[in-house]
Amino acid sequence: MVLIALLIALSVERLYHSPAFLHWSFFLERWQHWSAARLTNEKWKSEPLQLVRLLVPALAVGFLVVLLDNLMVTFIVSILSLLLAMNCEPARKSYKAYLKAANRGDEQQVNEHQHALTEFAGQHQPKQLSDSLIWINYRQYIAVMFYFVLFGSFGALVYASLRYAEKQISEPESTKLWQQFMWFADWVPARLAGFGLLIVGHFSRAFPVWVKHSLNPQADPDKLLFNVASKAEDIPQHPDDRTEHIACQLRLMRRQQIFWVCVIAALTLTGWVN
Repeated sequence: MVLIALLIALSVERLYHSPAFLHWSFFLERWQHWSAARLTNEKWKSEPLQLVRLLVPALAVGFLVVLLDNLMVTFIVSILSLLLAMNCEPARKSYKAYLKAANRGDEQQVNEHQHALTEFAGQHQPKQLSDSLIWINYRQYIAVMFYFVLFGSFGALVYASLRYAEKQISEPESTKLWQQFMWFADWVPARLAGFGLLIVGHFSRAFPVWVKHSLNPQADPDKLLFNVASKAEDIPQHPDDRTEHIACQLRLMRRQQIFWVCVIAALTLTGWVN
């Protein structure tokens, strides 16, 4: 069931233009505004209770699945949860617009869409567009897949909630807290994603980089992925082409998605994943 739900969600997300409401951040924003208006007590502004309040929607979905204990309900909720957590339509639109602007030489539009993609990836990310796209692909798809396989709909939505908080909360101290949460949440998935890049890319060239970063517990997940990806894929022969390099990096990440879907399929056939 996990594999089928994942395949359906990935297919729907890729093939159809998702409306704005089919995004977990859409519901989280409304939940945050609604709950903030009613929980006016100062204690709710503390960081631990902010975390609890943020995770309430994901907890509610997980509780509903457990309470109903119905295979069909679990299947439908799984697909919907994956669609909400994976929805990458805004970034996809910006990327397509960037390609068109780059091909016609519109510098202003190129910079605007590049900035939009960097914002979608997270303000702390480097300004190199290929790195932003790698990070978007990882956080919107690969990490969500890992947490869904391990913890079901609840895991996918919790990760999407933390991802939302890190990008949306603007207070310096709170932002640092959410970044720490996400650093821990990405620690294992990023290393697995880096391993996937070895398999679908240049293994011998990228393997030393992956080992070096993976064995360093303090290594940042994003830097690990950027460095491994840069070694796992050939650098285009035309450095002035703004689209060739990022297209190569995206193809690498998409091959990795297929690899992990195949791994999940193999685990399903052997009974490790239901």
